[in-house]
Amino acid sequence: GMDDVISTRVVNGNMDNKDEEEMTPINIRGKIRGGTTATKMAILFMLLILVIEVVSVTATEGDGDDGNESSFSTIHTRIIGIQSLLQSQPGMMLNMSIRVALAVALMINIDAFLKLVVTPILAASIIGAIAAPFTFFVGQALQPIVFSICFYGFDDPFVVAALEATGGKERLLLATSAKTGGVAEWHEMGFFNKYFTRWCIKTAAGVIVGFSGLASAIPLVGSVFTALLAGWAVAWDMVYVPLAGIGRVGILRQGASVLAHFWEYYWFGFWAVLIEEIPIVGPVCHVYNVYSAAFFLERVYTNNDNNLASAMEGLLGGKEL
Repeated sequence: GMDDVISTRVVNGNMDNKDEEEMTPINIRGKIRGGTTATKMAILFMLLILVIEVVSVTATEGDGDDGNESSFSTIHTRIIGIQSLLQSQPGMMLNMSIRVALAVALMINIDAFLKLVVTPILAASIIGAIAAPFTFFVGQALQPIVFSICFYGFDDPFVVAALEATGGKERLLLATSAKTGGVAEWHEMGFFNKYFTRWCIKTAAGVIVGFSGLASAIPLVGSVFTALLAGWAVAWDMVYVPLAGIGRVGILRQGASVLAHFWEYYWFGFWAVLIEEIPIVGPVCHVYNVYSAAFFLERVYTNNDNNLASAMEGLLGGKEL
């Protein structure tokens, strides 16, 4: 009768619960918590890398700008320079603010998608459960690509504005004129090089970063390998327009120049990509990198010293003029 019906329902309910437990032998919630732990570890690791970077540059360079300031002070001075440049150009400041907000929002959404969609799907299988906590690193490795897209149309005017504000543009032209014997003038790119070739370089840099990002599958050190593999391309992308401005127009001429100064591009780009992979503050680090690219370009093309310290100074040291 009624008791049998109730009993049957209870039994079926127990059976249903049992089936659900059999279908999910691994606790997905625990895995997501494990992913959160991996996220915290990754953040601490990135911050540690940044500290090691600054300390190592300070140790290798000794004193900074005039022999009286350390690299820490130089970074502070450069941040003040960015602030002054943006305050002098309100339109550029508004443009940057919108793009930073867009980049942060985009990375938050990508991170949420990885955690709430990709991680549970991977966690549903025993093999995927091992990889689930490391989906965070995939998002971090893709940050330079996201920033390159979000800041498209901003980076090029900003690095040129930085060169003009610091006097680097004039020094670069004078150095180029002294080497070539020609007239010191800024070369304007034609329509083809300004749009099509520029787009090709930016796309190529993004593809290189994307493939290099596969190294993020390696726990903890994957982001470092990504920076090692893709840094030179990111550095080239940052200085494409001012490099054309000093006479190296076109992919072939720029490629030859990058090859001639490959290690400078390699190490500047390595540190640039590495700090852009820091969570949350990555977009701000991108703005800092683009501004620093002006000093990197001046250091490489006005000096004859091709060494690691010189390249690293372009990002974290060098004389502010």
